[in-house]
Amino acid sequence: MQQRSWCWKLSLLCASAVVLTGSAQILPPGHRPIPPDAHALTHGQIATEPGKWITNGVILIRRGRIEGVGANLPIPADARVWDLRGALVYPGFIEPYLPQAGSTGAINTGNAQPFDQAGGLTAGGGLRFFGVPGDEKDPGTQGVGYELATVTPEHRVADKFTPELKTFEELRELGFTTACVVPDKGILRGQSAVVELGEGNPNDLLLRADAFQHIAFDVESGKENAYPKSLMGVIAAWRQAFFDAEHYAADQTDYLAHPNSRPRPALNPALAALQPAATKQQRVVIEPGGVLMLDRAARIATELNLEFTLVASGQEWRRPDLMKAIGGTFIVPVAFPSPPKFANDEDWQQISLDQLRAWDWSAENPALLRQNGIEIALTTHGLGDRSDFRKNLRRALDRGLSEDDALAALTTIPARHCNLSDQLGSIAVGKLANLVIVDGTSYFNPDSRVREVWIEGRPYPAKGEPPAIVSKETEKKATAKTDKLRDLDKQRIARSPLAGRGVLADPSAVLVEGVTIWTCGPAGRIENGSLLVANGKVQYVGRESVDVSKIEGKPTRISGVGLHLTPGLIDAHNHSMIMGGVNENTLPSTAMVRIGDVINSEASTIYQQLAGGLTVANELHGSANPIGGQNSIIKLRDAASPEGLKLERAPLGIKFALGENVKQSNWGEKNITRFPQTRMGVRAFYANRFTAARQYLEEWAKFKTTGGLPPRRDLELETLGEILEGKRWIHCHSYRQDEILAFLRLMEDFGIRVGTLQHVLEGYKVADEIARHGAGGSCFSDWWAYKFEVYDAIPYAGSLMHQRGVVVSFNSDSSDLARRLNLEAAKAVKYGGTSEEDALKFVTLNPAKQLRIESRVGSLESGKDGDFVLWSKSPLDSTSHCLQTWIEGKKYFDRELDTQRTSALAAERSSLIEKAKKIANSGDAPIPSEAARAAFFRQALESARHLDVLHCQDCQLPRSAP
Repeated sequence: MQQRSWCWKLSLLCASAVVLTGSAQILPPGHRPIPPDAHALTHGQIATEPGKWITNGVILIRRGRIEGVGANLPIPADARVWDLRGALVYPGFIEPYLPQAGSTGAINTGNAQPFDQAGGLTAGGGLRFFGVPGDEKDPGTQGVGYELATVTPEHRVADKFTPELKTFEELRELGFTTACVVPDKGILRGQSAVVELGEGNPNDLLLRADAFQHIAFDVESGKENAYPKSLMGVIAAWRQAFFDAEHYAADQTDYLAHPNSRPRPALNPALAALQPAATKQQRVVIEPGGVLMLDRAARIATELNLEFTLVASGQEWRRPDLMKAIGGTFIVPVAFPSPPKFANDEDWQQISLDQLRAWDWSAENPALLRQNGIEIALTTHGLGDRSDFRKNLRRALDRGLSEDDALAALTTIPARHCNLSDQLGSIAVGKLANLVIVDGTSYFNPDSRVREVWIEGRPYPAKGEPPAIVSKETEKKATAKTDKLRDLDKQRIARSPLAGRGVLADPSAVLVEGVTIWTCGPAGRIENGSLLVANGKVQYVGRESVDVSKIEGKPTRISGVGLHLTPGLIDAHNHSMIMGGVNENTLPSTAMVRIGDVINSEASTIYQQLAGGLTVANELHGSANPIGGQNSIIKLRDAASPEGLKLERAPLGIKFALGENVKQSNWGEKNITRFPQTRMGVRAFYANRFTAARQYLEEWAKFKTTGGLPPRRDLELETLGEILEGKRWIHCHSYRQDEILAFLRLMEDFGIRVGTLQHVLEGYKVADEIARHGAGGSCFSDWWAYKFEVYDAIPYAGSLMHQRGVVVSFNSDSSDLARRLNLEAAKAVKYGGTSEEDALKFVTLNPAKQLRIESRVGSLESGKDGDFVLWSKSPLDSTSHCLQTWIEGKKYFDRELDTQRTSALAAERSSLIEKAKKIANSGDAPIPSEAARAAFFRQALESARHLDVLHCQDCQLPRSAP
């Protein structure tokens, strides 16, 4: 009892000491004195918020907060007075996207290697496959978590937050007082924290933990050969993780309701951490890395019912129409490229028009987003040298961004974005005393010096020296030179990438008369025929002349005398319009990935292939896996969005593959141990996956009948289930006759009819069996002996299979050959004696049949889409040229206009080079940082050129894409 009394007295004494210490502001010896907590900032020009100024105003601060703001306020007796005569005062700036410095060591961001207790052959990358030996006992990172090491939503910046003194000081020098610190590795990266950029204890600086969940289209993080390593794989992993989180929540709820009558579910902190984002209680911030990926990210986030903000890529100028449709708030970097100095003028000829456009457009990107109704928050993210921030910000203002919008992008918008508008973003009573004090005319004049920032009532003077005093004459000369460069930089020369693209003519109707028509339909070839297209459809095709007076509206009439007309050409195997790699080669089954997620509507190959008469292409996943990804059938509607390219209601398909590519045993890499490693293993793997898919369908059927807890949604098995249900067609890369037969027989065992055998180089040996099964054969016309497993390939294969009743097409598998598929078709006449009309069907009607779209395209018949090509001679003549290409009654290519287009592009490029040279070689121009110069050469996702071998690995030839 006496001991208890003594403890109580000691506690009371300690509490009293704390109170006395706090009231007297006395600290133990060795501590710095606590500065005064009452201040009066007087005679300043105060921007309380964007567009609102107080002249000769007063700001009263007490205990780190704004106590008063206005003109002629009485000064408290205990306040320290700061005379800001001649200075400007802004709300403290907020950095909305600060990657955590050294985060690899500070927090676990998904780089830890999976702990594999089993060893041996693996299915790869942490995803488990039923029946595959070598299942990882501890997938993902070590310990509890998700099965992918790059999915770590449970990671919290707040857990390991330590102030980075150098970074914080750099940001304060720019006027920033607060930042949202974000994890910087992985796909689902974890949760950011909002912190003050002052000095002190991390606990004191932390404003808000778990601010956002962060997602990035990161293909570099994680184990070297671990899934995913492609853009489409990243998107599939993102979708699957959120579906898993949804099922996890339902599973846990069901267990709580029935704890004694069912097995205990596993606890997963990663999926638990996703619950706030999955239920719209926490916003997600997504960094997609490209303008088209911004569109895709917004679509996936909408599908998953997420509240989201997007991090701009700097490439939004490419498709402002897509950005306008997205709307919302963007976090926008001002990391602009700078032109380099070249020793020789000839070096400029190596610079592409796209690189020049990206440089000239970059500073206009923020203003362009605002003009399209998008709220923007500006960030230093992406700057190699943060000292470039204010110079680049001035360039953005020179290109149309208003000062009010720029100030809002640094204050009110990021404050609202961080859900801290009651604390930050403006100078108002009750808010934190976070301020920026500037000497000069405006913060947005880089010559105006940031004198100091205040963070929660504590001043942080700038470290740099005040600018040297120069004579007015010297200043005037320097200003004149600078203004001359600014005037040059202000004027954008680059045109919009959409200029000169898209529909060249869109008449109510188009009538081609007196032309030789290769209908590729029942009417065969028609001499001196007429074709009428209206409302996007073929209205008439035949030998009779058309009475123009009966056509509604004024049709465009084309004389086809001496010319030939065909349906639009169709490529059943194309890889040209795909971003971020067409192979997700990390797993033996990637049925969950979708080419439709990475369609590149900005690819230059669209125009090139339109110039060869191509109107439809089947964009296929590569052949690195037994089961690849889902394909996407597109129409080459140049200037359309990625979604606008897709053929509406096209039957679903998927890429499979046989042979050397998928077993990978001859790749010469010691670390390739992915199952399967043999051809017989490939067959076993197919049987395994379809057995698993059948069981998956049975689980869902049982749930729909009996109710209860729904099964986990599995995107891979869901896709394979669609094949079993006859909803999705297989397009299978194949070479050897033995594998072809084994594959067809196995599919028949599962009741599956194969859509096409792609390449099918030894198909001529088993043509009867292919025809009996009902699969099409999409062939190379004349490729052989380019690797060992195709030594028995012959150029007669297409004609031989055609004679045996197989529906045969010739495909490109190459951006180059896709430009001249008509000549590929002509080879069937030479090799095998196929008739000219049947040969042309190899690139028109037959691929349409293989893709199950022949009711719309592939032949010229009434009611079908108005896709046609006008040729100078027979389409099978090697000297024939494509003159015009029309899709759904709209003209997309005209050879007569091509010279004009080419000249305009050349003139634009020359003008841009001259501008870049003047700026780069000017002795008065500021020296750009290394990062800014490197950015000039960086290729955007949409314009990157790849090797075909990286595209498909179908032939493994190191051919450069055209």
